[in-house]
Amino acid sequence: MDVERRRGAQGPESGATTDTAGQWWQDPDAEAPAFAPPPAGAVPHPARPGSASLVKQPGSDLRSWVFAPRFRDAPGVYAYGRDEAALKLKALDDRARRRPDGALIRRAVLWLLLSAIAFRWFVLVYSWIVINVIPEFLWPLFASLFWVACIGFFAYVGRWHELLLPYLAPLLQRLETRAEANGKPTAEQWRRAGTFLLAGLVAWAMLQRPFVWLLLQTFPDSRHTLHELQWLIRIVYNAAFLAAAAYWGRWPEVLRPYLAKPRPAEPADPDDAAETAAPADDDLWPELRDAGFVGAANRLDEEADLGRLGDVDYLRLRRVLEASGGDFDFLDDVAHEVRERGAGACAHGSGARDLKPREAVHDLMTGQVKVGEAADSDRNTAPVRAVGFALEPDVLGTSMVVVGPSTAGEADALLRPVVESLSLSALAGAASVVVLDAKGAAFARKGAYDIEIVLGDPDSAWGIDPYGGSATAEEAADRLATAALGDEDDARLRDTARSALHQAIAAYVAAFGRHPGFAALLDLLDGHADAVDALRTALEAAGRAGEFERGLRTLARADEGARAVVQRLSVLERPGVAALFDPSRQRFAMRHIDRPVRVRVALNEASYPDAARIVGRLLIGQFVQAAAARDTSAADDGVFTCLIADGAGAFVDEYAAQGMAWLRSRNAGMVLAVRSMDDFAPRLRATVFGAVGCKAVLPGAGPRDAEAFAQHWGKRLVEETSVTKGAPEGGLLRKTRFALMGALFGEKAAGGSESVTVRKVERYRWSPSEITGELGARHALCSLTTREGERTGPVLVELGK
Repeated sequence: MDVERRRGAQGPESGATTDTAGQWWQDPDAEAPAFAPPPAGAVPHPARPGSASLVKQPGSDLRSWVFAPRFRDAPGVYAYGRDEAALKLKALDDRARRRPDGALIRRAVLWLLLSAIAFRWFVLVYSWIVINVIPEFLWPLFASLFWVACIGFFAYVGRWHELLLPYLAPLLQRLETRAEANGKPTAEQWRRAGTFLLAGLVAWAMLQRPFVWLLLQTFPDSRHTLHELQWLIRIVYNAAFLAAAAYWGRWPEVLRPYLAKPRPAEPADPDDAAETAAPADDDLWPELRDAGFVGAANRLDEEADLGRLGDVDYLRLRRVLEASGGDFDFLDDVAHEVRERGAGACAHGSGARDLKPREAVHDLMTGQVKVGEAADSDRNTAPVRAVGFALEPDVLGTSMVVVGPSTAGEADALLRPVVESLSLSALAGAASVVVLDAKGAAFARKGAYDIEIVLGDPDSAWGIDPYGGSATAEEAADRLATAALGDEDDARLRDTARSALHQAIAAYVAAFGRHPGFAALLDLLDGHADAVDALRTALEAAGRAGEFERGLRTLARADEGARAVVQRLSVLERPGVAALFDPSRQRFAMRHIDRPVRVRVALNEASYPDAARIVGRLLIGQFVQAAAARDTSAADDGVFTCLIADGAGAFVDEYAAQGMAWLRSRNAGMVLAVRSMDDFAPRLRATVFGAVGCKAVLPGAGPRDAEAFAQHWGKRLVEETSVTKGAPEGGLLRKTRFALMGALFGEKAAGGSESVTVRKVERYRWSPSEITGELGARHALCSLTTREGERTGPVLVELGK
């Protein structure tokens, strides 16, 4: 069964075992069983409950983790567990707890006292106007309007709403949240309720006098009794109109969602609750149930309830089910595998289903990994303040550069969680990761990688295919020439080197049907007579000698470009290094990154500086080449591919720097960590800095780097206001009058002189001196960009928190 026929949901290595893994890498197009059992001992044991290095992950219960709220209002915000309504309510509660402004309280109290003093005079004036101007039958209506107008006037001038709304806003938000849970009323329901409320109010006001007249005519001998019971008559009269307006306006339908507590739905028959299928919106495996494989779905639910099905298992199985496209035969194979192996079905080719213990906090549903916490500082914008700060494929897909010495482990605190997150995503079939470990041990972790290549270790289980990302001899020649002459400024020399490499590789492939090994390639470039004659003989036997005759004569001359390549690449023929390129061993080719694989290449730069630089440039160039060759329409449905390089300054050449801009549309990205931007070649610094969408600077960055980041993050206009105030002149009575006017109507009525000067000036968001001098240990300044172009400014992050 081929689970990769749709969108590559499951990597082909899922069918490889320990003994046959090399065959799969050597022949990536070979048919492999999709669900081969893992090798013995491949699944790691769970970490000990008391392990100090184990980080507690969110959502230990799978169902609660799947359906947990996730809200991200800005790039970098760790979304897991953040409910939008709850966050809004918390903001309103915090605002309500703030102490009101003293001037606002004084103004409200003064206007409350004035309203009590002036109320009698307002009543007299308003009554005279109503009696002399308004018809008698409309008096009750205008009496009601008087109360509304009077209270509204004093509330407005006293700013009562500014004082009360912060305290009422949390209650209103809670009612709004309850209504959303119960189903908010429609606009038509609101219009109907409002219309009948208005009609009832008008009828209530206009029918008061006719109702009293009718009552007196009906009970002419009971005037005294009616006067004593007028309170009851008022209640009955008002309740009648209120009930009529509520009935015809259908107020219960409008108010019920705001007043009723939401209750979970219960089965009609409790005895049959266990046999009732889960609701469609709460079902973890709808594809299996819809296809009739209820037993397999129940098996997975049972595994989840027992804690044997984790987040990696869930996402891996979800990708496989989504890849089915409803194909019954495909789902039948999946269901059979589930019935046999439960949560271990469709496992990654390594047999691993998790990394234990986890060193960081992950939410694999969104692909986020928490690297720290955004500081609660005014320097951070409101959405990214005092929240978890996370990285995810959506931002890593724009590539990232991390600049600064890791004096307190900042680079490791930023990069290691990303490597772990991508490794977990690879086990779920959603990502592939290649780690270039310049130091050789910074990212080493037992059992965390499918392929580990150690430069200088002849016993390394895997080697490197120097032509791994190339489809043609032209591409292979370009990658080898650039890797060998990466720091060479002579364009003519680079061109002649590419030409010589192309002639040698193309002729060798035409003669033998395979790429040459390094020894054979160097012999041809060096113009070795025996090697050139052997190649000519093989071409004659293949009937293609005439096609390559000119190239053979050029190879025999061994021009300047060919000799330069031989001189540089000869370091790869040294003991301990040459074994990595031996064609007889299993070798990693960069074209395999389209499938979920975890690779670490230990370059050991301190021991093999020249070879490490060439291999690093070769692998980064091949990564860009392989990613650029992906179909943009199919890349989004495939795995996210990412290369992470520590000490990457010596590994990035011109081709890689320019190609970083291609990765964004190919569902790929790179993370480059350097001590300084000066580590890159001078002609590449601006290209690399401009090509990456995410940037991070660590404590200890140099002045030139700080200047570059400050210029990139730019300046903003800040208003500077200078206020010069003078007290009102005059005697005690005049000063008292102005003080009272200021309390009632604000400072502008206080009578004092005031001179205000406002000017706009530009200020750095983070100035170079602040970047170099104010960043504390275990902190970083990060700015992120998503693939859709959403950006966040520089965020001060406390790493590892």
